Amino acid sequence: MKPFTFFVLFLFALKSFAQQTGDNGKWHAPQSLETLKAAPVALIPFPQEVQWLKEGWKLSSQLTIVVDGSQPSLTDNAVRSLKALLAASSVQCNMKILSPNDKAPLHTIQLKNTNNPSLKAEGYQLNISATGILINSNDAAGFYYAVQTLRQIMAQKNAKNQLPGCSITDWPAFALRGFMHDNGRNFQSIAMLKVQLDKLSWYKFNTFHWHLTDNPAWRAQSRIYPQLNNAKNRMLGRDPDSSYSFDDIRELIRYARERNISIIPEFDMPGHSKYFEPTFGFKMETEQGMQVLEKLIDEFCAEVRVSDCPIIHLGSDEVRIANPPAFIKRMTARVKANNRKVMVWNPGLPPEPGTIEQIWLEDATFVHRRTSPNPYVDSYAGYLNNYDAYSLIQRYFFQQICSKPLGDSLALGGILCCWPDVRVEDKSKIPLYNPVWPGSIAFSESLWCGRPDFRPDYMNVLPTVGTEANNHFREFEQRLRKHKQLFFSNDHFPYVPFGHVEWNMAGPFYRNDNDAIDKEFIGKDAADSASVAYQTKKVMGGILRFEEYLGGAKKLSKTANETVYLTGYTFSAKARNIHAIIGFEAPARSNRRSAGIPNKGQWDANGGAIFINDKELSGPVWNMPGGQRYLQATWDKPANEMPYTEEEFYWSRPPAVIALQKGWNKIFVRVPRTYIDQKWIFAFVPVRHDTKDNWIEDGSVKIQATKK
Repeated sequence: MKPFTFFVLFLFALKSFAQQTGDNGKWHAPQSLETLKAAPVALIPFPQEVQWLKEGWKLSSQLTIVVDGSQPSLTDNAVRSLKALLAASSVQCNMKILSPNDKAPLHTIQLKNTNNPSLKAEGYQLNISATGILINSNDAAGFYYAVQTLRQIMAQKNAKNQLPGCSITDWPAFALRGFMHDNGRNFQSIAMLKVQLDKLSWYKFNTFHWHLTDNPAWRAQSRIYPQLNNAKNRMLGRDPDSSYSFDDIRELIRYARERNISIIPEFDMPGHSKYFEPTFGFKMETEQGMQVLEKLIDEFCAEVRVSDCPIIHLGSDEVRIANPPAFIKRMTARVKANNRKVMVWNPGLPPEPGTIEQIWLEDATFVHRRTSPNPYVDSYAGYLNNYDAYSLIQRYFFQQICSKPLGDSLALGGILCCWPDVRVEDKSKIPLYNPVWPGSIAFSESLWCGRPDFRPDYMNVLPTVGTEANNHFREFEQRLRKHKQLFFSNDHFPYVPFGHVEWNMAGPFYRNDNDAIDKEFIGKDAADSASVAYQTKKVMGGILRFEEYLGGAKKLSKTANETVYLTGYTFSAKARNIHAIIGFEAPARSNRRSAGIPNKGQWDANGGAIFINDKELSGPVWNMPGGQRYLQATWDKPANEMPYTEEEFYWSRPPAVIALQKGWNKIFVRVPRTYIDQKWIFAFVPVRHDTKDNWIEDGSVKIQATKK
């Protein structure tokens, strides 16, 4: 045996680890697991209160929509959405306006203004019975959201067009429920954005944060400064000819309003604005620059009404200037002079009193340490371009928005952000490279339902099997799987449930020789090897982020030479081939930092390997073996202008084929860490093809930490 040295780094106490993995910590959902499992349909976000009735209602080929005549305008958006929903189901409908003294006919869909003081803002009541469908609400938003819940129920009707009977009372935990897209770096057409607004509204998002400017370009039209829209003043290769005209902006606002979504435009200043100085010859923070910005704010506000755009986001993040208080005070005053509210990023320039702060720092305790009296929006951990696509869903499901169970006058809600910094050639692939749809849906559940318990550790380390938290996550995964099947079968939806997978983890070990350590493990079960001094723990999930499992970045070595080992077992009644999504490091979409594409025959450019029954599993046939290796962030470098390819992400390439023998099969994995900024992960998610040729969870493959 070759000489080697290693040290066990499990320095944290057993109690701490148990809390981290959910063995003895509390976590509750607003709904009990029994309530969730009793639902005959998969609803996301799940209603606050629901009762399922014995008798439902059969959807006929013709029906009448009955609208309360007292305030018919409250139901306009809901009726428009309902008509489109029914038309898609080949149901012909007509309208009836109900006078105050009239009684609604049976077997109709009735929308009734209740003026019920006990029903919260944006809340609704949806009743489906043998006599028809009744929707009650006090406001336009509530009526619209009731229709979106009905949309999900209708999509799961039985073969006889029967809808399950129910009595639902529902309302949001937080008032602001948003999604942000960065179109300053990667332009998307209005048509593409409309598709996003449609689907966001299905999940009761009510805010679209539109990041209209960034280093490559100012995307909004300007008549007073047309040079801002001139391609020669924009970054080459970053859609330099593409802008949003004022007509485009007004059209998207109108379209969003019909779906109960408000748009918050962001004009990031004075940072994230490299286009500015080449265009004007001076920087934003200069006197000349501030005069230009004031005129641009005035121009936009003159083109877009206050009622259509009551909040303007000024960015102000990631920049150092000589006069931060003076700059932000002046820009804030200009927005307020146009009768708008101001929103900024925090951390950022010091906000003025009354400004809405958008928290983006990756720190779970940041909100608790705030001393500002300003209202705030939570985007902590809310970056879809960060980490790997699969583990983000776990993070959003367990996130307690604003670190509070419910919103209030200061804790407004949350905004999920999509920052595709690296140039994207085919914009339709943004939801593939970033988990836009599974991430948004998981975030919507936390935003709408709220989370009673503050457990940021569960966002990183999946609770163990049998805990309430794990059971709830597994139940949500099944609802998410159903929605992927129902509403996203032809869209990029990078997620397959993984909460059922478990491993024995050994290490970490400092290493001088991987082969020597491997020989100590291969051919031995992790629980009974006597020739290597190590410690093992059961860990959960088809996706593992080792930094969190090992106590955080401060616990890792400064030399980045650790290795962890995983052992799992799966039983097969016969010899057969299975498929699994397999991956090691996944680069962030904000920059190309990663060890790159592995060499021929390998799975991991950092030296990771997989052994099935002690035989190494050969890696894929790479198109660019050994390519795209960038161990430093690539912002402002040529590498950031090269679009990603599917083979760079484990979730966008074909699953691996794995040969199982009859009986017990051992899966052994080596996962090294070789440089400081490595995204130290491992993914192994068993999948199979469904009838529509989509990859879905393979429930026949159970991976366990021990043979049992």
